[in-house]
Amino acid sequence: MDELGGAEWLRSQLSLAAYLDEINLDHAMNLAARYINAMRQLPQYFSNLDHRGPLTHVMTGVRVLPLGDLTDPEDDSGILEVVYPGGHRVEVNGHALYQMALAEGVRWEIDSNIDDIPPRKRDVYQARIADLDEHLRLKHSLI
Repeated sequence: MDELGGAEWLRSQLSLAAYLDEINLDHAMNLAARYINAMRQLPQYFSNLDHRGPLTHVMTGVRVLPLGDLTDPEDDSGILEVVYPGGHRVEVNGHALYQMALAEGVRWEIDSNIDDIPPRKRDVYQARIADLDEHLRLKHSLI
């Protein structure tokens, strides 16, 4: 524990955990929150039982939460915060993270249903990403 920073590190971890547990996105409607709600439908985030708080990536434990004025639908900054296990935090462009998550989710989806695709048409990643992107953009009013 001394190598991590001792008692100060432990306090910061407890404070971060409490902060993440307090986040409630029930009435959130800014662009960042809409990205979060769109990404909730991707397979890498299906492990999230609480649909009010931040996302947690099933394989990495990385948590994603929206920033900005969550209740302002005109707040179109789209900035997300990525919180890594251990507490390191990074602000990221929501659209860029959404695009990467979309591609990852489609790969998971197609790889898990590869038998449904005729062998001659198995290179469908780009077409599927476009289809899912269009669906989520329309459903969640993403720019």
